Amino acid sequence: MNCKIPFTKDIDFEKKVSEITSISLEHETKVEEDTLKGNFIVSGDFKSHEVSVNKEPFSYILPFEIDLAEDIDRDTIEFMIEDFTYEIVDNTILRINIDFNVIASLKEKEEDAIEEELFQDASKAFLEEDELLKEDERQELVEESEEEKKDEKAEERESEDTIINSIKSDGNEYTTYHIHMVSDGESIETICTMYNSNLNILQDYNDLSNITAGDKLIIPENNE
Repeated sequence: MNCKIPFTKDIDFEKKVSEITSISLEHETKVEEDTLKGNFIVSGDFKSHEVSVNKEPFSYILPFEIDLAEDIDRDTIEFMIEDFTYEIVDNTILRINIDFNVIASLKEKEEDAIEEELFQDASKAFLEEDELLKEDERQELVEESEEEKKDEKAEERESEDTIINSIKSDGNEYTTYHIHMVSDGESIETICTMYNSNLNILQDYNDLSNITAGDKLIIPENNE
């Protein structure tokens, strides 16, 4: 299961916002029974006036909550940010737009039950339509159909495991993904220093061949 969810939130500033000079996005999530809860953390700097050289910091926590279906396996839930944009409205509001994905698997027992029910229905219809076939011929065809379904199911699980394993953390570590929007005057070196990262890590997640102001960088941070 892969569900894409849009999130939009208006942040009211106490002061006039002429320009956002830097902005970054972080997130934290946790599963509580039938709900996925979390916070987006938006922070950065802004100017109150176009001619001002002074930058003022800001930081806001934006909570969100997602209801989970009963058939979702809670242990397989993964949260990924796909896109992040912002706009200034009336010089007092910062409008945040975030698209994120919730990826999870269905509970294995329920998946097996659905597969078995569909297979039994298909087999019954097949036997009713081909009553003229001999008993041994019917049995052979049903067995071949069952083997094909097992192979298809194995391929689906292998594909799903590949996707999930590619984004899950190992052992007792977890990864926080920072999304940093490049500002004028920033370089790869200053961004690496800001997040205590390095060029090799950034190259694994981003195309650094032509970075300009306004580009977004994904910066992972491993935690134990």
